[in-house]
Amino acid sequence: MSTETPPLHQGQVLELEVSELAAGGRGLARAPDGRAVFVSGSLPGERVRAQLTRLKREYMEALAQEVLSASPQRTRPPCPLYGRCGGCSLQHLEYPAQVAAKAAWVQQALARLGPLPAAQPKASPLVWGYRHRVRLAVQQGGLGFFAAGTNLVVPLSHCPVAAEGVNRLLPGLAQGLTQIDARHLSWLEVLAGPESAFVTLGLDPRRPLSNRWRAELRRLCRRAGVAATRLAWGRELEPWEYSRESGVAYYAEHGLELTAFPGLFVQANFAANQRLIELVLAAAQDAPAGSALDLYAGSGNFGLPLARAGRQVLAVEASAEALAAAAWQAGQAGLADQVELRAAEAAPAVADLVAQDRRFALAVLDPPRAGAREVMGALARLAPARIIYVSCHPAALARDAALLLETGYQAVQAWAVDMFPHSGHTEAVLVLDRD
Repeated sequence: MSTETPPLHQGQVLELEVSELAAGGRGLARAPDGRAVFVSGSLPGERVRAQLTRLKREYMEALAQEVLSASPQRTRPPCPLYGRCGGCSLQHLEYPAQVAAKAAWVQQALARLGPLPAAQPKASPLVWGYRHRVRLAVQQGGLGFFAAGTNLVVPLSHCPVAAEGVNRLLPGLAQGLTQIDARHLSWLEVLAGPESAFVTLGLDPRRPLSNRWRAELRRLCRRAGVAATRLAWGRELEPWEYSRESGVAYYAEHGLELTAFPGLFVQANFAANQRLIELVLAAAQDAPAGSALDLYAGSGNFGLPLARAGRQVLAVEASAEALAAAAWQAGQAGLADQVELRAAEAAPAVADLVAQDRRFALAVLDPPRAGAREVMGALARLAPARIIYVSCHPAALARDAALLLETGYQAVQAWAVDMFPHSGHTEAVLVLDRD
């Protein structure tokens, strides 16, 4: 009698035992043929009935359809769009367990670096209503997030993880988009504080937009309660005058106020970002005296607080818009003499600093999700006494840090900061010292 496992196929429903919560927030189980199955909507210790949605040679993906035996950490998702919207995939897990899981993911990613103190979990101060910056897709007049694994928009007019200032605008924006021809608009980003809100509109650079339609878009946003609107064509942004009134304050500590501006990156979770800045400042305080290098500096999220703490800072940023915002903020804070701004990509900038024989006691870097592999060699030659690496992708952080360890650095401290409660994303911070 043959004992071969029957072939599995997409759409098939299996009963699975979930063993752990894999990085990203999906339960991990084993199919009858031994392959790993990543099961959305499941938790460790649960037995679920799940439908296979994707089959690969080494793993499969599935969606839990019925929980046969529930985890004690399972909770009822409060959002009516849970399961349809592709945003908050962990609403079914109690929040303290989310924080613990994310710390475990960071620890697991960094395990390849050898012995390391446990990654310390840092919960978000706000569990709901924390997002002050929200980018939404626009599709056939609908406004919302993409459904999981698709390019179809799930319309919404309220989001429980969005801040109150964002949610005040959504009904008016959603209604307004149904009343105009929005084919030239692909996304809309709201940046909101307690008193004012701004919108950036993502336009198709290949499709000409008449002045009449630009004016109509601005009127739509104004009627919804937006203070001002900024247009974007791909990476090109409409000119903007930087002032306290043209942005949203997101950090006010140690006599320093930082402002977020429409169209420029800022951490969506202002409260958790403040916690992240404080972690970086604490780690910097333990570094030797001397100047600091801030790579991927943006508009000054780490560089300006470091300057306020007394460091001379060289901030390197490729975006001219972000650098202009950083220059304005440095001037407003009286820190222009302490912050040197350099418009450049990080890798060639660090190579130039090595050639110039510049010396830094501290380097802070917060690269995009892909990481900073191309920077590691020159950064090691630059040899700052301490490196603080902030990452939204723990696996990329571990890959890059391994290159630094080969040159004599040692990983001494790590944190997992929950920037996005109820999602499968986490922010990781790793401190490395030179032996």
